Amino acid sequence: MALWKFISLIEVDKEFLVEGINIWNHYWHCSERKIEVIGPLSGNPYLFNQYDINTPEKTITFVVGEFSEGRIGLYVPEEIAIAIH
Repeated sequence: MALWKFISLIEVDKEFLVEGINIWNHYWHCSERKIEVIGPLSGNPYLFNQYDINTPEKTITFVVGEFSEGRIGLYVPEEIAIAIH
């Protein structure tokens, strides 16, 4: 089972790179999987959707969902998070 790490709050259509790919420039394929993550501020659990972006070079996987007040959180697998930070 993958461990998911919170990366950032993101804004719709504002460039955000995961593994060098701007997620807003690609179609997000919903995997139909709900992933339990922990909110970075509240510590509360949330169930968010897992998505994949497929490019000719690679596939990236991430979890995205809305906390409240329109704040969108993005999570990536822990091994990817290490490379981002």
